[in-house]
Amino acid sequence: MKIKVNALDPKSIDAAIAELEKYKKSLEYKVDQLVHLLTNLGIEKARDLVPIDTGVAQASIVGYVSDEDGIGIIRAGGYCKYIEFGTGVKGQNSKHPSPEYLAIMKWAYNSGATIFTTKDGREGWYYPADDGTWRFTEGMPSRPFMYETAQYLRKEAHKLAEGVFSGD
Repeated sequence: MKIKVNALDPKSIDAAIAELEKYKKSLEYKVDQLVHLLTNLGIEKARDLVPIDTGVAQASIVGYVSDEDGIGIIRAGGYCKYIEFGTGVKGQNSKHPSPEYLAIMKWAYNSGATIFTTKDGREGWYYPADDGTWRFTEGMPSRPFMYETAQYLRKEAHKLAEGVFSGD
């Protein structure tokens, strides 16, 4: 954007200020549009990537744009944290790709009063199944669908931004 200003002409200065205000509003609108696009794309991608068992995890993925903060928020509720980071021995042995989250989640693997070692050396716990019986599990591996969603959005952000800001 180029604005020509005659510094000695008050009308020229007023016109330049008006042009800058117009550009500012356009820029704010486009940034808001980009945040909405990325948020919606992230919701779609996370829902596509989450493993589907009953559909509960997929349905818990929601998002919105905080107008106050100007940021998009994508939330995966319910038991999605267990899918993302894994549980038990299997979760501990399938590392999450993000080192900072791994440090946070270290406490979650094989802790608690219900964890025990079987006679054949497996570590895990029993849980009630839908059919009224009890099943043994060693946990589940990390399936980092939210991390993968974030990586995808990082790659797509530039292309989306080019589309949104192409009129400038």
